[in-house]
Amino acid sequence: MTYRLPWTLGACCALLLACSDDTSPTPGIPDEVSVAPAGSPHDLLSAWGLFSDPVAQVPNAEVVYYDVNSPLYSDYTFKRRFMYVPEGQTIGYSPDGEWDFPMGTVLVKTFSYLKDERDPSQGEQLLETRLLVHQAGTWEAHTYIWDGDDAVYDRVGAFIDASWIDSAGESRSNSYIVPNNNECKECHGEMEALDTLGGMTRQLNREHDYGDGPVNQIDHLVNLGWLEAGIPAASERQTLVDPFGPAPELTRVRSYLDSNCGHCHTEDGPASQSALLLSFGFTEPTQNPAANWGVCKVPTSAGGATCGHKYDVVPGDPDTSIVMCRLESTDPEVRMPPTVSRIPHAEGNALLRAWIEGMDPVDCDMMP
Repeated sequence: MTYRLPWTLGACCALLLACSDDTSPTPGIPDEVSVAPAGSPHDLLSAWGLFSDPVAQVPNAEVVYYDVNSPLYSDYTFKRRFMYVPEGQTIGYSPDGEWDFPMGTVLVKTFSYLKDERDPSQGEQLLETRLLVHQAGTWEAHTYIWDGDDAVYDRVGAFIDASWIDSAGESRSNSYIVPNNNECKECHGEMEALDTLGGMTRQLNREHDYGDGPVNQIDHLVNLGWLEAGIPAASERQTLVDPFGPAPELTRVRSYLDSNCGHCHTEDGPASQSALLLSFGFTEPTQNPAANWGVCKVPTSAGGATCGHKYDVVPGDPDTSIVMCRLESTDPEVRMPPTVSRIPHAEGNALLRAWIEGMDPVDCDMMP
């Protein structure tokens, strides 16, 4: 059975919710965004005033929905993303790195399982909403776990039993992991290094319908006055692609590696000691050595998690490539990514397998 998260269907569902005409505040919820003081997050998600209807995920009029080109895989959850920028403040644009968000910015991501992916109208199980709040010179990460019609602040993480029907009609279940604050830092960085993963040009350069037809998300932010003007046209911006869309295989692979591995596997990233450099700029084949993405490279920091293999990537042979073994493993001592995810990403692994199989075979033992 081949299973794939229905990205197009999910995007349509998010669109209907994010562009609802009903933006009247739910009783008891602030009608304006109320950013909590640094170090003192609100006890309830509703107190932030980010949503006029938190359960339906209808954003406040001050909050903008957005999506990304290549999502981070999260155990087949459905995700919605929102952004708040304080009035009068402007985001600093970067062509190939993280944007410079002003103080007071709030980035929001809600995770859920649709009860039946074939029919989103049947509802969903809300799991958690994560906030990244830029204040006091850094970003603060706050997690809220859903309980009834609101979500409650949580620092220590949790396990949530979830079940759903996937797009192929199969029943699925998962003990979903809500990360604790330290686990958030494993991907987003620590203290002054804490930063957003998706707040960059190559992820946001795509269209979304805000009610008057499709418009480029970045252009929309410029029109709102949230992003500085004078940036390159959409066709000239660095852009990731849908890893499971119609683009060339290498571009899809590079996009998948960038969003799922590149935040750690990059220079100065938490996994830089591995010498696997998988962020977008390091996988351009005409400008970088193939060892960046593991070709015939002996691992430098895998410890005993090599699956008995010698090289990270063996061209033409995914079965003896350490990368594939670790991505497909469910052993917590072996698997990649090392935290949070429980279910190997079958579609992502199939993409990477096909890519390695398509490489010209090389005898790595004979390489200098």
